[in-house]
Amino acid sequence: MLSKGFLELASRLIAANTVSSNGTKQAADLLQSLWEHAGLKVARQVVDGIHVNLLGGPGGEASGHGGVLLVTHLDTVPPAPGWSTNPFELKESAGFLYGLGVADVKLDALCKAEAARRLQGRKCARPFWLLGTFGEEVGLRGARHFAASDLFAQARPAFVLCGEPSELQVISAHKGYVVVRCALRDPKARPVSSAGPGIEQLTFAGKAAHSSTPHLGVNAIRKALAWAKSSGTPVISARGGTSSNVVPASCVLEVPAPRDKGQPAPEEVKFVPPREPQPNLWRALATASALEELWQQMLPKGSDSRFDPPGAVGGLNVLEGESGAISLDLDGRLLPGHDPDALIDRFVQNAQGWADQLGHGELELTVSTERNASGMALRDDSPLVLAAGRVLARHGLDPNPRAKPTSTEAGVFARAGCEAIVFGPGRSTGNAHTASERIEMAQLEKACDLYESLLVELCSCT
Repeated sequence: MLSKGFLELASRLIAANTVSSNGTKQAADLLQSLWEHAGLKVARQVVDGIHVNLLGGPGGEASGHGGVLLVTHLDTVPPAPGWSTNPFELKESAGFLYGLGVADVKLDALCKAEAARRLQGRKCARPFWLLGTFGEEVGLRGARHFAASDLFAQARPAFVLCGEPSELQVISAHKGYVVVRCALRDPKARPVSSAGPGIEQLTFAGKAAHSSTPHLGVNAIRKALAWAKSSGTPVISARGGTSSNVVPASCVLEVPAPRDKGQPAPEEVKFVPPREPQPNLWRALATASALEELWQQMLPKGSDSRFDPPGAVGGLNVLEGESGAISLDLDGRLLPGHDPDALIDRFVQNAQGWADQLGHGELELTVSTERNASGMALRDDSPLVLAAGRVLARHGLDPNPRAKPTSTEAGVFARAGCEAIVFGPGRSTGNAHTASERIEMAQLEKACDLYESLLVELCSCT
């Protein structure tokens, strides 16, 4: 069973609001004392005061290059709509822990700290380090920052284990990830008056899911855009989605009353007071819908049975619009062999033509690249995969490597010349980025043992 001390630390770590925009300083402050207690020296990389990479090591009474780096990202996505409890308060029920970041992936850091504590005083042929990163959920920013730094050059690890919920299975391949942001402005949009009955606020409901598995969610933005196109009603404002890597569970349109009927019908309608005349967003929103269709057409073809889903997927997951302008985030999950740069180039080359055609040359469009990460695939006969497989087999677990449909920090370290895998407790599919994120306590307990054994195996500890 997990100790009372572990659960107290877990409660404090979940209570630390490390949504990516808030930074990771609170979590880093908590972990620093744990790592120091485990005999690790701690160094910090601080960006803008609140975004902190925390490095602990070297451990194992060893030094030099070619050791092992255990990575955990400390940031989370914003809470998905629909939490029945406070997402920043750890809850325990029937052998599970609930809270934002329990599986993706903050509690993984406590398992690694426990493994380092157990190895304190033991001698290893290779050193090991613990790394907590910021900004993984918004472009792998902390890992990129670290991999380009002097601290990484000084450590130069041979093996990297990146914490993500994998149900304690070795992940040796993952998809790439791209996000483009389209900004559309309609300078000739006609003002719309809401005088009289006022404004109707229409809420379209979906179901949140990780954007790597969009088939498990329901995209509320698509529902809202379909209604707008079918009704033809002027639109004053639009907002939907919380993050580019989460299928949006809600989208809200504001329209002048009375409105025309459209399909599908909104789940909730509220009246709000009238405002000054606002530009009509209808044409820009119709163009946004068409740009998503173009994006879907541009996604590379191909299938890899290691992944679920087996091909490239993507969608429109964030929408903001008012005052005659909108922005939309389009994301894509690509197979390891796909070229993200080629996808972005093709989309940019064609998007302007679509906007010109739909807007009769009157819409202004800019496209920016927000994320661009290639996929990763490590050979099954690599030293890291083989060593990890031996450890799992000794613990009675499946040693066979698998593939993951998301993008992770492992790709950053693979490009930096390391052998990298993804490994961690908890379930990702249908769990991460949802309003009921949970993790089995038994997996956390097992993860502590596995990280200890992995370090012993990879670092040749005696």
